[in-house]
Formats: sequence, structure tokens, C-alpha cells
Amino acid sequence: MPSKHEGDRENRLNRLRQRMANEFQFAMIVAFGSLILVAVSFFAIYRLITGNISGAISNAVVLCLVGSVLALALTTRRTRLAGMLFTLVTVIGVVLSSLTLGATAVAWSYLVLWVNFLLSSLRFALAMNLALIAVLALNNRLFDHSVEAVTFAVTAGLITAFGYIFAWRLGHQQDQLESAALRDPLTQAGNRRMMRRDVDSAIRQNAASGRGFTLMLVDLDHFKRLNDEHGHDAGDQVLRDFAASLRQHIRSGDGLYRFGGEEFVLLFPDTNEEVAERLARTLHESTSGRLTGLGGELSFSAGVAVLLGGENSDGWLRRADQALYEAKSTGRNRIVAAAMA
Repeated sequence: MPSKHEGDRENRLNRLRQRMANEFQFAMIVAFGSLILVAVSFFAIYRLITGNISGAISNAVVLCLVGSVLALALTTRRTRLAGMLFTLVTVIGVVLSSLTLGATAVAWSYLVLWVNFLLSSLRFALAMNLALIAVLALNNRLFDHSVEAVTFAVTAGLITAFGYIFAWRLGHQQDQLESAALRDPLTQAGNRRMMRRDVDSAIRQNAASGRGFTLMLVDLDHFKRLNDEHGHDAGDQVLRDFAASLRQHIRSGDGLYRFGGEEFVLLFPDTNEEVAERLARTLHESTSGRLTGLGGELSFSAGVAVLLGGENSDGWLRRADQALYEAKSTGRNRIVAAAMA
């Protein structure tokens, strides 16, 4: 039987693997940082052995900086900050190495100019790259002739331009993939994955600042009968129209998700019991029975649950579901608020 220490270590490894799989920028920081630590350690040892003390000290400084940023990324969720610091560190490292070791260290700049776009935001990486190119190109000690400095500036500028275009395109594709992965293809409402993400975020915000949140679990009345009598194509159109109607009548900051079948979840931020009930009633009055399909007017039942302090996502959804069950079992086309305790 594994010890508690071994279990904790395995949990940490699993969380690390999950972050590496799900967070591209974090994966780049860990991968590139680890490679830099190995490579620079080799050069630091080599220069120390060969008596190049200043070069070894320069490498040691880079190792400390990279190690610190890598530790920040691994021990916190501040990936964006870690990426910006990593970009800054790599630029400083190249400049420091070039000033200490001369033109032999300039070759590192080509790698840094490309990778910076994978570590931080496009604007920040672009600014750091241009600063690096200017500092190196204007340093008379690094190049024997002006043509060499110009050649470096042009090639480094081309690498920066291509890196920017590549990273911009990659980010655009990632946004498209993420949107597709988080949305229900039929109704374009958020799917369960998006709902879980936003619900967990709401619980964290509530615990940190007391910000109020409310879940509203919605179910179309007699939807199964409509599907059976008129077919799934008609049912799909009803779901699309219903989701569009809900979207038109909620606030810009509210969340809408398809929970499954004919059930939808709405997430209302900045709500207490009174505000939540008012929002739910207004939404019901403005949408329930207002849409018509092949089966006639479409109504819905709903359960409303205000987030309680210390409540987890399963308990919160369970209370909303229990309230929905009560709404459906007492006549449908109505809203029931869950008990606050």
C-alpha cells in the first residue's frame, strides 16, 4: 500500500502532466527551461574546467535566472507572468553572454528570437526581440565590420517577423480549437466542459471575495413527446431556437450551457437570493411560452440555486436539479428556488 508521501508525489505528477497537456504556454516554459538548464550547465562546467571564470560566472547567472522562473511556473498558476519573465531572462542572458564571451554567444540569439513568441504575448515578445537586435547590432565589440552587424540585424529581423507570423497563426488556430472544444455544436451554447470550468471559477471567486453566483437549471417541457411525434430534426431546431431565445434575454456576463438533451444551465454572477429570483422570473416570463414549434407553444421548467459558502460544484448542481424536479412534478412551466440550507 503506497504511503501518504508517495500518494502526494503521484498527485503532483498527475497535475503536472495535466497542465503540460492542457496549457501550451506552460508546456513551452517547462520544456524550453529544462533544455536551457541542461545546455547552459554543460557550458558552465566546460568553461570552469578550461579556466574561463568570467564565462562560467555568466552561465551561472543565467542558470539562476532560468531556474527561478521555471520554479515560479511549476509552483504557481501564474503562467503568463512566468512567460514574460522567461522572455526577459533569455534576452538578458543572451546580452550578458555576448558581452562576456563575444561573437560566439550571438548564435544563441537566433534561438531566443524564435522561442520568445512561444513563451509570452506577441507584443511583449516583439518588443523584447527588437530590443535584443538593437543592443547586439549596435555593439561594436561583437562584429569586425559594419556589414556583419547589418547582416545580423537583417537575419534576426527576418526570424522575428517569421516567428511573429507563426505564433499569431498558431494562437488563432488554438482559439478556434478551444472554442470548438467548449461549445455544443448544435446550439452554440457552452458544453459541459465549459460549464464545469466556469462553475469551478465561480466557486473560487465566491470563496476568495464573497462574490455571489446563481445556477438556473432549465428543462423544456414535453420535449420527448415533440421528438417522438415530429422527429429529431424538428427537435434539433427547437433546441437551436430555444438556446437563441435564452441568449437574447440574459445579461452579457451571464453563462449559458447545454447540460444534455433538452436541459440547459445558466450561470448568473453578482446575484443574491433576491436578485437571482428576479432574474429567473423575468427570463421565464419573457421566453417560456413565447416560442412556438410543431407541437405548439414551448414552455420550460427551472430550478434556481444560489451558491452557498463552502459548497462544491456537485452539491450546487444537485440543489438546482432538486428544485427543477420539484418544478416539473408540481405542474411544469414554473420556477422553483432551492432551499438556502
